[in-house]
This record gives sequence, C-alpha cells and structure tokens, in this order.
Amino acid sequence: MKRIIITLIACIGFFTFATAQKDAKAREILDKSSAALSQAGDIYAYFTLNIKDGINKTSQSFDGTIQMRGNKFKIDTPDQNFYFDGKTQWVYQKSYEEVNISEPTGEEIQALNPKSIFSIYKKDSNYKYVGTKTDIKMRKVHEVNIFPQNGEITQITVQINDTDHFPVMFHIFYKNKIENIIYINKYQTGQNFSDNLFVFDKKQHPNVEIIDLR
Repeated sequence: MKRIIITLIACIGFFTFATAQKDAKAREILDKSSAALSQAGDIYAYFTLNIKDGINKTSQSFDGTIQMRGNKFKIDTPDQNFYFDGKTQWVYQKSYEEVNISEPTGEEIQALNPKSIFSIYKKDSNYKYVGTKTDIKMRKVHEVNIFPQNGEITQITVQINDTDHFPVMFHIFYKNKIENIIYINKYQTGQNFSDNLFVFDKKQHPNVEIIDLR
C-alpha cells in the first residue's frame, strides 16, 4: 500500500517524448502554479486517487486529505496515515496498529507531496504545453506534460486551473506500468498548522507497534 500511495500526495500520455524540450509556455504555466502554491501558506486539500496497474490489470480508487506546511505534510487515507516532518516519515497502518519509521528519499517525497511535483520540472526534466482543456468540473485548465529524465517516474501530466493557477489533476506514469490519477477536489489555503501535526503521536495510539526502519 505504501508503494501505491507513493504513486501521493504529488505529487503523466504514457509515452516519453525523446524530442520534448523545455517549452517556454509550459514553463510559464508551471512557474505560475508553483508561485501560487508557495504563496498560499499552509494548505489543507481533499483528493481522490485512482490507481491503475497495467501489468495485473487491476484498479482501485479512494479519497483522502493532505495537510501541507512547507516541506512537511500529513496524509490521511482509509487504510494509512502518513506523517513527514521534513526528515522523518511515519506510516501508520490502521488495521495492523503498526507504524513504520523511515527517512524517505527525495524521490519518495516528491511522489507523496503535490508541492514537490513542482520541484521536478526545475531540475532534470523536459516539459511541453499541451493546451487548454475543460476538466471534470467544467473549468478551464492548462495541461502540461513533464518528462523527468531520472527516477521511476516517466511522465507527469498536470492540469492547472486557469483562474487561480492551482493544480487540479496529476496523472503520473511509472516505469513499472503503474498509473496514478490524482484529482484535487478542494483546497483550503492560509491554514495555521502546528509542527506537531506532522509527527506521529504514540500517546494517541498506546497499543501501536513501532517498526524503526532507519
């Protein structure tokens, strides 16, 4: 399940275009969206994640929430809660009353935190502006394809709201034929979260088993 979420927060047509370059229009749209997220303060977002396994021909879908403050986040899903304080990650398995502690890689964090998706295009990636479309909520959006040159992600398609420049959909493709489609259903910006929110509190789960993987 952790691998499935890492498909989260943030967080791509399946074909990687070898000829794709750094499209100026795509960069303009991505820069505006990155700035909008940075200026939004602490964010509470509601999302729906659809997961497709191209090898096993299976799919699943569930709703969740994510709370973000800088590079910190907390993700709540029906089966698991994720906590990340900027260095350490706690994954709470609800049905097993178990929490795994680790220090995730940069790529793992990029896959979980939607804000981190916007650091990908600034590094070793090409990107291409697809054009304007109407999304599932009948809003005008700009669609951009991002093609990371390294790692397990082969392509990210992102749709960005024309009005407020917030991302509303991510379609992420992995080398292992997994696809994640993340719809951001609602944003609440300007929140004021405590740092304690992003750390697993064992006092609230006195019977939990701790598995330290660091």
